[in-house]
Amino acid sequence: MNTDREDQNFEKEENERLRAAFDSYNSNNPSQTEFEEDEWEYIVDRYIDLNDEPKAKRAAEEGFNAHPYSSSLLVKYCDSLVIAKEFQKTIEILDNYRDSFPPNSDILLSYCRVYIGMKDIVKARGYFNQSMEIESFPEDICDSVHTLAQDCMEIGEYEEALYYLDRTEQLTKLWNQKNHSKEKAENIASLYFDYAFCNEKLEKNEEALNYYEKYLDLDPFSDIVWYNVGAIYTKKQLFGKAHEALDYAIALNSKNPSALFNMGHVCLELGLFTAAVEYLEEYNKIEKNSPDGIASLAMGYLYLGDLTQAEILLRKALIFDPNHQMALIGLAEVQTEKKLRKKMRKR
Repeated sequence: MNTDREDQNFEKEENERLRAAFDSYNSNNPSQTEFEEDEWEYIVDRYIDLNDEPKAKRAAEEGFNAHPYSSSLLVKYCDSLVIAKEFQKTIEILDNYRDSFPPNSDILLSYCRVYIGMKDIVKARGYFNQSMEIESFPEDICDSVHTLAQDCMEIGEYEEALYYLDRTEQLTKLWNQKNHSKEKAENIASLYFDYAFCNEKLEKNEEALNYYEKYLDLDPFSDIVWYNVGAIYTKKQLFGKAHEALDYAIALNSKNPSALFNMGHVCLELGLFTAAVEYLEEYNKIEKNSPDGIASLAMGYLYLGDLTQAEILLRKALIFDPNHQMALIGLAEVQTEKKLRKKMRKR
């Protein structure tokens, strides 16, 4: 029992030490070069968590300069350069320091990231294969390989991304079996989301839906995923299912503009014109001066028979985009309907 308490106290002290290092660095304390290696790692990771890439890059560079024989800080520095798309500089640094360390899968994966960024998929795969030949994997190997998949997604190489997602899944299972551990639900959900996204981009809609459903089994409260499900059903013209999914998305986040816009169009397809107008009105409050939003709202009014409001909105959409096709077609429909009503009144 005392051992557990001692472990907890030690962990608490370590966390306090790392947080103090970050606070010191963040306040531009001049003694920053005295930070330990793990303190620099924490500082870099903290800035990454805060989505402050410039400060993460600066801290990674300064940390590596302070500890030039830390492979972990070398990799963090190179990662920051890859994010900044300074690929040639990254290669020069890796080439310069590569032989200073024992065979290291993380360094090889850094090369892989660089060549993915440079869109040299074949060379990237070569470095990845080399990294997998090293028997001793670091604890975060699964996260590193998942990052490669996300790098491929960023450059639109979705088939290659699926390859790295498969490798991530395999390594995760292997790691957990070896260490008698269980993967966190959020990590599995993240993997499912990326599988779904890649399949959706490759127009493999059934596979995408399957992975989105797996994601929702783990986290049913993601408006983004419910929106994506609704978008796929919309493409498949299954408007009833699309309406149900988008309804969940909006219930979870009433300010999700994409969900509001798509729901408006789904309601138009289902003949729910009053509801369509309501959703599109909300969309236009968020996305002001959007010709797509204004023209779509106009069509809702047109189908409700309010030609005056429809025409006002269609002409407004054409102010922002004179060649907007929906607005031009809608305006022609308004004019045709006005002529028809005029003839009916004369009879």
